[in-house]
Amino acid sequence: MEARRALGERDKQAVPGVIRAVLQFFGGFLLLALVMLGVGGTLYKLLSPDGWLAQLFGGSLGYLGAIVLALAGVVTFAWCAQDQIAPTRRDGIGDWWVYLCGLAGLFYAAEILWRGSM
Repeated sequence: MEARRALGERDKQAVPGVIRAVLQFFGGFLLLALVMLGVGGTLYKLLSPDGWLAQLFGGSLGYLGAIVLALAGVVTFAWCAQDQIAPTRRDGIGDWWVYLCGLAGLFYAAEILWRGSM
């Protein structure tokens, strides 16, 4: 009798753990989808023919020029930022980038839902 009661109590404790794991899975999946949409949407806005780089250079920027400038910008940013971040703070800064990209993804998702395009 005691064994059945202990087994029943263990099952009751396991249910919240399963619900928590399922919610963490879906939350992580949603964050991953928003980060992917944020990074992809930002790259699209940057490199598209009517994008930010084309507007910066007066609309005369081709695809190859946009890609070269974007890669040069990323490399320059990474090279300049590598010494500015202390090793003890790198994990926290990485978390902020993830959440920033997730926020951009949320913005792009809302834009797609309301306007039908980015």
